[in-house]
Amino acid sequence: MKGVMVTCARGRETQAGKEACDLLSEYAQKLYGDSFNDEPAEQDEDESIEDAIAREVAQAKKTKGGKKFLPLSTGTDCVIFIRAMDIEPSKLCHYVLSDLQKSGSKRTRYCMRFIPVDETSYANMEDIETMSERVFKPYFHAEDQKPTTFKIIPKIRHNDKVERDALLKKLAGMAGQGQNHTVSMDDPEYIILAEVIKSICFMGVVRDYEKLKKYNIQSIFEAAQKSEGNEEEVPEADDVKKDDDEKKVETTTSEAAPEKET
Repeated sequence: MKGVMVTCARGRETQAGKEACDLLSEYAQKLYGDSFNDEPAEQDEDESIEDAIAREVAQAKKTKGGKKFLPLSTGTDCVIFIRAMDIEPSKLCHYVLSDLQKSGSKRTRYCMRFIPVDETSYANMEDIETMSERVFKPYFHAEDQKPTTFKIIPKIRHNDKVERDALLKKLAGMAGQGQNHTVSMDDPEYIILAEVIKSICFMGVVRDYEKLKKYNIQSIFEAAQKSEGNEEEVPEADDVKKDDDEKKVETTTSEAAPEKET
């Protein structure tokens, strides 16, 4: 599955799920136009990530129509997963957050971070490797691929079978395999996000990670408010020139005038 991982305050998972679906649906309509149609569908609020994957595997292929965004429980406090249909999660999240940054509006009450998930797999190294080949291809192994820079940010929660260092080494080797890509800790073009929660690995590749405040909606809003509050009126160029000329005249007059006798 693909979609968006959403973080929120503890106990607000249900509200954040509905809020995220509404916001993502709104922006998907803007991004994809009339071809995007989010029709209502029945939903099992207690359905977990594992149950949803098992159901979709059994179905083999999802029928057309139905809900484009569907909140699913991750079984972890403060984290929910929004399953998405017929969209590119990284592209949509970048579009949403860039617009929120530009407008300076928050638009959310419960959602904190939007983390794009290009694909999910079961949390074992074999399945993660297979998934990574598909996820990395358009970013690092395209036919006309040019050297780029990347950084990997792994996070593991409630799982003692996947080791962080082993995951980091495996993903770095796969991203750079057969290419002249390099790891950049300061200013990478791409960030590989690998989130392991219980038995599922969520993976996405994003751009402008630092610029968009690590895809944190609250941080983007606070930075916009701070920037707006610090803005000062900048004098016009003609006014600056006029002030400088007046100062020069005053200085010249003062230096040329003789002292008045007392």
